[in-house]
Amino acid sequence: MPGATFLTGDLVTLKTIEDEDVEFLRDGVNHPAVRGPVGQTTPTNGPAEQAAFEAESDDPDVVRLLITHDDERVGIIALDPIEWDHGVAEVGYWIAPEHRRQGYARDALDAVLAYAFDELRMHKVSASVYEFNVASDELLRSAGFSEEGVLRENVYADGRYHDTHWFGLLESEYRGE
Repeated sequence: MPGATFLTGDLVTLKTIEDEDVEFLRDGVNHPAVRGPVGQTTPTNGPAEQAAFEAESDDPDVVRLLITHDDERVGIIALDPIEWDHGVAEVGYWIAPEHRRQGYARDALDAVLAYAFDELRMHKVSASVYEFNVASDELLRSAGFSEEGVLRENVYADGRYHDTHWFGLLESEYRGE
């Protein structure tokens, strides 16, 4: 069973990631429909995912949460890294393929943005998206993010180089000021 509830949305509950979730994380980042968009280029096994989980659990600059719906694991969302001195955090997420297009990513993103701006006092949240990840591009734009720049052909996937698009959302934009 997933860990303790940390944040809630309308559709999802964001919970702490526990040892028993490592298998879900491993399977997720290795899935062909997930690993490309998140930039996972080499396979990750259980011990490697366990080590990453343990390292992130002790890192004060990372908030990584399990996205659940009706206590079923559907994905993860993270603020990683959090740059406390500058009030800036980068958000990243993935949803298991069988749970996509059901509003879970948007609901999780809304909950994490509220947490970042209201509780952590962040000034800006940023995100990066590979050009072929149309769903993430649309999600960020619908949440109010603005495209801030493009790193041309800086990632190699599926036999060719792709651009990375950078997005940002300022606290004032989030609050509609």
